[in-house]
Amino acid sequence: MSQSLLLGSGWHPPLFRSEINALFGDMKVLHPRIVLLEESIDEIFFSRISRSALVDDLLHFGGHSFNSDFESIVDEISNWCKDNLPSGSFAVRSKKLGSGVENISRRDLEKEVGAKLFSEINPVNLHNPDFEIVIIVAGEVEGEVHRDSLEFDSCIVWGIRENNWEKSDYLGRQPMERPFFKPISLEPRLAKLLISLAHKKGKTPQNFIDPFCGTGGIAIEALLQGMDIFVSDLDPTMVYGVKKNLSWANDDDENIIEVEKCSVKNIADLWGAKENSIFVFDPPYGRNAWKSDDGLELFLSALEQALKIDPDSVISTMLPAGAESLENNPNTDYIVMGRRWSEIEEEINQRGWRVNLRSPVKVHKSLARMVVVCHPLH
Repeated sequence: MSQSLLLGSGWHPPLFRSEINALFGDMKVLHPRIVLLEESIDEIFFSRISRSALVDDLLHFGGHSFNSDFESIVDEISNWCKDNLPSGSFAVRSKKLGSGVENISRRDLEKEVGAKLFSEINPVNLHNPDFEIVIIVAGEVEGEVHRDSLEFDSCIVWGIRENNWEKSDYLGRQPMERPFFKPISLEPRLAKLLISLAHKKGKTPQNFIDPFCGTGGIAIEALLQGMDIFVSDLDPTMVYGVKKNLSWANDDDENIIEVEKCSVKNIADLWGAKENSIFVFDPPYGRNAWKSDDGLELFLSALEQALKIDPDSVISTMLPAGAESLENNPNTDYIVMGRRWSEIEEEINQRGWRVNLRSPVKVHKSLARMVVVCHPLH
């Protein structure tokens, strides 16, 4: 079984696919929430997938079909399983995405496939099986918060779940569970997503830099991935608090953790040149401590300083946007940071960067942010 199938979160399928592309590169998209990688599941694979924020399930890929004939589907799945299911007990699990597939009952699929595979060497165990055969019945998804323009056909996908992988959880890492907490703190899933989007296939970042570190929510997720941490903030209260939070989260004496009070305009002098860096931050737009400064100016200063520190780095950030941006129409010039997006993008280009990704995220009620990932123009 040399191919791997990833099932993504229904929260934001476009960003799920962008995340996998950043971590792994080329992939085949079978459904907005299902992607196929031409990679076997090994230690290197586990290292990369552990960095993902939006993967819900991991399977050794068995096959997929656009056929809606029930008996044919049962035969396809059963025949593959007979050739690939190791000795041991098994259970057949199914998932329905969206509307599912017309005339296909996932419960009937479970029963029929299970009956065909049952044998002395493969007994059924629904409570604690050695292996789980997973069948995903994937159809159209309606009422999505985050608009997805991907065109696709309903399909059925199957494989064997990888037992040694568990979905990311953030127990104990929520903002209010840290020693230092402020309402502006970014929740861990979004923080981890911004970090994974800053990856480039085949290259694991070593240095994490955040010039607007706040309470350190993003830095904590980078620290847990083994990166060296270089963060700063102009607010001394935040500098004090992030030191407490990073000390609380750190369980590895080998990690480099540097926290300083500094303006974003001076971080190149502060940190010096650092290869293999990523810049991941949530700009302090509207924060009281920055009332005297313009949020856009601070963001653009971060772009200029990042190129000085590492000309081959990646920027991953979230910029304030109006709720209308959730429509995600590529032809609409949405307002971002109080300016037309076309103006923002031109400013980004003038500072030596190109926008590699732009995708809106609903934060709360009418609030939205624009996730933006930039790569150097060169």
